[in-house]
Amino acid sequence: MDIKCRKSKELLSRLEKEGCVIDFDDTSKLVFISDVHRGNGGYEDSLRLNENIYKAALRYYYNNGYTLIEIGDGDELWKNKNILNIAYNYKDVFKMLNKFNHKKRLYLLYGNHDIIKSNPEFILKQKKVYNNIGDNFPSQMIDLYSKVKFYECAVLNYLPLNKNILAFHGHQVDTINCEFWKVSRFLVRYVWRFLEGVGGMKAPTSPATNYDKGDKIDKVLEKLAKKENRMIICGHTHNDKLPKPSEGLYCNDGCCVFPSAITTIEITNGKICLVKWKIEVDDQNSLYIKKSITAGPEKIGDYLEYN
Repeated sequence: MDIKCRKSKELLSRLEKEGCVIDFDDTSKLVFISDVHRGNGGYEDSLRLNENIYKAALRYYYNNGYTLIEIGDGDELWKNKNILNIAYNYKDVFKMLNKFNHKKRLYLLYGNHDIIKSNPEFILKQKKVYNNIGDNFPSQMIDLYSKVKFYECAVLNYLPLNKNILAFHGHQVDTINCEFWKVSRFLVRYVWRFLEGVGGMKAPTSPATNYDKGDKIDKVLEKLAKKENRMIICGHTHNDKLPKPSEGLYCNDGCCVFPSAITTIEITNGKICLVKWKIEVDDQNSLYIKKSITAGPEKIGDYLEYN
């Protein structure tokens, strides 16, 4: 892990150079969501049980004028070789994402589980599938992915201070899930996926299911932010984090696949907060989806004044 941290300056310089630039100020509304893992709707689809919570959050953010930044692992393309079932199962979600994009309020980053999106051939292959199947294929996903560009990093330029925040998935400091992602994908797709279904075993290479590994990755990212004096927002480990400005510069928006809850990071009015969406029960025993702030809000400027 320390080897990656020593290369932190090189990593952040590359990400900043290649990333998309998003200017924002104290009137902007931004939301960060990652590790959605949209799947095929089957038992191994990690989002399946939280689909309605996720849709409710998307609807809220769209209706309230937020710009959505998906920080990787939006689609589960390790377990699923064929994206057709994802397109079918989440056509309503892709319809909503198209609405964000139509308003120029959508940025899509890739992570390790959807790193294939960094290959230009990815979209061409999906178009061929669409052309072969025709009208029976839901077009929402193809419509979206034909119009967007997938990035590895978003450079968030805070105009009042002319300083920036880097948002990226976080797998870049995780050797087995970055340099050797094809090996990890093979194990997840053909080994751990089967063992999970039969015996409930979890993939030991994943920081999301191996908590010791997730904590180690978090510590590497914390060191990276501190060493380079840069505020960063990541996903990957599924561990939501928003430290006080005096305590750290590494933030994590969590994930959408924990039982009955999803987490996001919001930036509004020049402040940042960590948000949880979860299912609750009211006094009449009716289920409803509750949005609550679990950390923050903190002033963005209080983080950026350190770099």
